[in-house]
Amino acid sequence: MTAPVILRDPVHGLISFEAHGVVARLMDTREVQRLRRIRALGHASVAFPGAEHSRFAHAVGSAHVMQRYLDRVRSLASDIPASDRIDDDMAQVALAAALLHDVGHGPFSHTFEAVLPDGRAHEEWTSSIILDPGTEVHAALRSLDPTAPELVERLVHGRSPIRHLARAVSGTFDVDRCDYLLRDSYMTGVRYGLLDLDWLLTALRLYLPPGDTAAALAVDGEKGLTAVEGFFLNRLYMYRQVYLHKAVRAADAVSRALFMRLRELGPQPGTPPALEALLRGEQVTTGEFLQLDDAALQEAIRRHAEAGDPVLRELAQRQRDRRLFKSMRLSPEVPQATAQARLDALLREAGHDPRYAGCVDRVEIDAYIEDEALMVLSSRGRLQRLLDASPVMHGLSRETFVHYRVLFPGELRERAASALADLR
Repeated sequence: MTAPVILRDPVHGLISFEAHGVVARLMDTREVQRLRRIRALGHASVAFPGAEHSRFAHAVGSAHVMQRYLDRVRSLASDIPASDRIDDDMAQVALAAALLHDVGHGPFSHTFEAVLPDGRAHEEWTSSIILDPGTEVHAALRSLDPTAPELVERLVHGRSPIRHLARAVSGTFDVDRCDYLLRDSYMTGVRYGLLDLDWLLTALRLYLPPGDTAAALAVDGEKGLTAVEGFFLNRLYMYRQVYLHKAVRAADAVSRALFMRLRELGPQPGTPPALEALLRGEQVTTGEFLQLDDAALQEAIRRHAEAGDPVLRELAQRQRDRRLFKSMRLSPEVPQATAQARLDALLREAGHDPRYAGCVDRVEIDAYIEDEALMVLSSRGRLQRLLDASPVMHGLSRETFVHYRVLFPGELRERAASALADLR
């Protein structure tokens, strides 16, 4: 018998997969190996030095969480119809979907989509990579079953005849979020994302909704309610403390300005051909897109830091040397147009082009948007919405948290404090 593939992971401990199973096959493909060269948290390392982990580590972690979910569902098989049980073939599809759900990310992950707002989303690239006959991922899936690429691609986007499995891959409470909250928390050194995964899995239930024939997910009201509350609270805290950290947002703003300048200038020495095409709004092939990774983008920025254009050169140097924009909080009641007009006037007066030297950054976060698919099941079989069962979640559902800042060059800090004093 062939020994399993065993990996050490800082978040989950020892992880093992079947030696000839779908995860082991897919991990060796060039498209999945490329994820080693994509940072999971984009520019987060400017604020959290340990946040250098890759999309590859997250993909493997997500597949591991899926494996644990499948084990839990097997233990509940007697509670659900045969059509909702997961056989060995569907388990391979589920593991593949968990591993591949982020395979379409570009350099610096979500940052790449922010700097190319008119480009294809990473979910679309994921579909292309899975379905393109020229990729090793597609070949590996077809070697298991000719229909596997299509089944995996649909499941990645939350489409499956097994409803609870679709929710486990793409839902409010899925294997992706369960891994990234734990992993991002560990790697940044922030302790807010440490959800109780063991207890969450133990508390999961499957039930048949009244008048329905497909099993749905629920959580044990006695065992799991506190753990579910912790999941949503931890996710909120990670957004507030990590994903929307002022230095991270400032680095993203510099990147957006840099790419805007590249689009206006046209082809520049050092810019990868695929990136040039995307900046022009042109289509690129799957193979061309896969040539882009963090290393390619970092080398391009190094070249741009020596560019003849002073604006491009300044922005590239800011990015490379961490000379980021500074920030100032604004009152949530201030209209964004008012803040933008005041900032533009300040920048022009100081001799800066407002298109590149700063921005108004406003993000609104809903702590919880009601998910009718996640119910709470008591030991007596009573079903409740999560909002009805949990006063904590009911309170969170009414709250919108606003992160509202103005970003500008650091040398203008005092002038900005004076010019924007009444907006704070």
